[in-house]
Amino acid sequence: MKENTQEKNIVTVNEDSIFYKIKSFFRNLFHKNKTMEKTNVEAVAENNTEQEESAKKAFVENLKNIENDETLLLKLQKQYRSGEIKEEELTEEQKKALCSLYDDQIEKLKKSNALRKSKILEYRKAMMANN
Repeated sequence: MKENTQEKNIVTVNEDSIFYKIKSFFRNLFHKNKTMEKTNVEAVAENNTEQEESAKKAFVENLKNIENDETLLLKLQKQYRSGEIKEEELTEEQKKALCSLYDDQIEKLKKSNALRKSKILEYRKAMMANN
C-alpha cells in the first residue's frame, strides 16, 4: 500500500461567497479585540515602568536628603569644635543630634582601637614565638 506522494490540489476560495464574508467578519471582529488587549497590556506595562522610574527617583532623593542631613550635622559639629557656634546658639534638637553623633563616633573609635590592640597582641605573640 503505497501512499500518494503527489501534491493535492488546493481548494480555491471564493471571496464573493456569503460564507467567506461571514468568516472574514468574525475574524476581523475578534482580531480587533486581540489588538485592543495587546494595547491594554502595553499600556499597563508602560505605566509600571513609569511607576518604577518615579520610585527610583524618590529613593535617590531620599538618599540625598539623608546625606544632606548627615553632612549638615558634620558641618555643625565642625563649627562647634572650631568655636564658630556656641552651645547656647544650638537648639535642643541640634544638641541631641550632636550628642548622638559623638556617641556613635566614640563607639566606632572604641571598636577600631580594640581591633588594633588585638592585632598588636597577635603580632607580639608571633614575634615571641619566632624568637
